[in-house]
Amino acid sequence: MSNKCFILIPAALFLLSLSSYSQAASNAQITITGNVQSTTCDVDISTNNLDLGTLRPTDFTAVAMPVAESVRTFSVGLNNCTVPEAAGTAGLMVTGQTLFGNTDIFSSGTNNTGVMLNQVGTSTYIKSGETLEVAKVAGDPPADNELNGKTLALQAGLAKGSDATADIGRVSAPILFQFVYN
Repeated sequence: MSNKCFILIPAALFLLSLSSYSQAASNAQITITGNVQSTTCDVDISTNNLDLGTLRPTDFTAVAMPVAESVRTFSVGLNNCTVPEAAGTAGLMVTGQTLFGNTDIFSSGTNNTGVMLNQVGTSTYIKSGETLEVAKVAGDPPADNELNGKTLALQAGLAKGSDATADIGRVSAPILFQFVYN
């Protein structure tokens, strides 16, 4: 019986080595991106996590309108900026996954509830892909530290995206603020 083991073990190892080759991918792709601008800034957010509270489905009385009890304020600002090479406009591009058919309701889930953003003091809601102006830079050459410390005060609130009852469950909305200068 021990002779059979010595014959079967090498055969089994050979078959296992062949199976690993059949599962290897024949192609692989990576997308690498970068950005070149005449100035750079670090983007700072006053908080990394913003809890909008716990609401009931009956609290959502209108479509695409944040529930007042859920609205919270936070700020996004610029720091460690290099001196711009030329006059221009500094902004923050806002991107994130949105509810189907609602480019201004951010949500990573599949339910009909998400997060709406607006600048404090305005009633216009921010859409994914929109760039918010932070500062205009004038002068030739622009002054040093002209962008450092510039901030935007924003509000976030929970909203539903359709006439249906707001879905029960956790709402999550990862939102990216990217510095742009043109």
